[in-house]
Amino acid sequence: MAVVQLSKIQIRRGQRNTGSGLPQLASGELGWAIDTRELYIGNGAVSEGAPAVGNTKVLTEYDDIFSIASTYTYKQDEGYIETGPNSGNPVERTLQQRLDDTVSVKSFGARGDGSGDDTQALQRAIDQLFINNTNKTNPVSRVRLHIEPGVYNITGTLYIPPYATVIGAGSDKTVLKQIGSASVMLQTVNAFSEPGNYFNFADGDEFGDTTSAANQAQRILVEGITLETNGSKGMVLENCVNSEFRDIKIVGGWDISDSIANDNIGIEVTSLSSAVKSSDCVFLDCEISNFSYAVKSDYNTTGNKFDRCEFYQSGHGIVFGQGTILGNPGQEFGPSRNIVSNSYFHDINKHGIWIVEGERNVSENNQFVLVGNSAGNDLTPSVSIIQYDVKTNKSIDDYFSRTERLISGSASSTVPYVPEVGGAADFILMFENEIDFGRQLSAQRIFRLPGVINQSYEIDYMMITESRFVRKGTLTVVVYATDNDIQVYDEYYYAGEENSLQAIEFEGQLRSLGNSSNFNTIDVKATSNLQVNDRTYMTFTIKAHRSDRT
Repeated sequence: MAVVQLSKIQIRRGQRNTGSGLPQLASGELGWAIDTRELYIGNGAVSEGAPAVGNTKVLTEYDDIFSIASTYTYKQDEGYIETGPNSGNPVERTLQQRLDDTVSVKSFGARGDGSGDDTQALQRAIDQLFINNTNKTNPVSRVRLHIEPGVYNITGTLYIPPYATVIGAGSDKTVLKQIGSASVMLQTVNAFSEPGNYFNFADGDEFGDTTSAANQAQRILVEGITLETNGSKGMVLENCVNSEFRDIKIVGGWDISDSIANDNIGIEVTSLSSAVKSSDCVFLDCEISNFSYAVKSDYNTTGNKFDRCEFYQSGHGIVFGQGTILGNPGQEFGPSRNIVSNSYFHDINKHGIWIVEGERNVSENNQFVLVGNSAGNDLTPSVSIIQYDVKTNKSIDDYFSRTERLISGSASSTVPYVPEVGGAADFILMFENEIDFGRQLSAQRIFRLPGVINQSYEIDYMMITESRFVRKGTLTVVVYATDNDIQVYDEYYYAGEENSLQAIEFEGQLRSLGNSSNFNTIDVKATSNLQVNDRTYMTFTIKAHRSDRT
């Protein structure tokens, strides 16, 4: 027979926090605590089989399960890991404690769904975790803030204080999109900052928060995010030391046909003084595109490293010291001892790397493709790919796509050879090529070089004529500025037929090509008195050295 009506059921009830509190309930008896809205059931006697005398709480919607659950033990079901002093006493933690190990911006109200404005929620998360006055000097506050995949709209600047660790899901996965009018998306600030008040070196005199080496931005880690700007700067690092920026993609709105604007910058690095400067920061696997300047600094920035980065579709790649006034505060010596390595520059209108002021910066093992051509190709070069206006800066084992096109002895013969590395440079241009030629009784061009004054080249070569000889040597090409004189010296080792020992001779010629009235290109020529049908194959590697201003 079906139950068609349920009459009122009464259970024992009272107030838990009044009088003697919750009484011992009989076996199976229900008890309702009115004041706390808690439900209990009596355990029963041990003789009935109960594990213990007492009451058992029944969970309801008013219970905080995290506060009463203390059953989390790491790998508790595996049996081979002891978290406590012995297997019988494992370390137990509440679920609340376990969940608090990972901090998400969504716990502070960020949505990441591409709607609305997430600026306040993101900044609130950063502020409360890293510059909360209660514990901001305590290492326990230096947690990892996670930004889950999604699009987070930003209308202002996000301020990053010392010891902040902000981790996204990866570039093009966690996207911060600037939809406001702020001039900067991310900016570092010093340790005087507190929620709602963010200080940098410019605020020192006014707020009494002068930046020092002790309180400057430091030990920051930002990883796995994309910054989409709408004309603003991507990141401004002020007095930032010993910090890391990994897998960060910064995209601007600059187009290859736009003019170059001084304040359109992907990453700008500044310093307060020679003592309080931006130094020893690492940029790893970062990607910067569509800016007038991908990276720019006019200040004392030292020991910073850009490794495995990509710079493209920009006016300039990395520019140091363009606005430096040596001796000014924060510009006493300019950007120095910075390293750019294993990185890829492509589709850069002007210089890939340009050092106007600053010493002992190094470009090493980088690739430059379609750089310095003013939106053209490698047969329409306009400026040097790397430009060093100061001595002691170096280019080591860099690759330039321009070299392959301009070094040719034929196709590019009327195009001026704008140098890969210009200015005051001590550099090595490593380029390997192969040519073949036969009998040529008059000097014929076999390859070209940039015709820069006070320039010297060392061309290590190997020459083989099958069944006749092998010749290994070094051509030294020297250009003297005073009278535009060029000399070619050849030292070699030879094995083979004696009558071919001196069958090949080299010489050089300076030429003025394009619209220039000055010499700008070197033709390296060869005279060959070999047999008519002999083909000679020559492989060579170029090392270039320069030690004066041009």
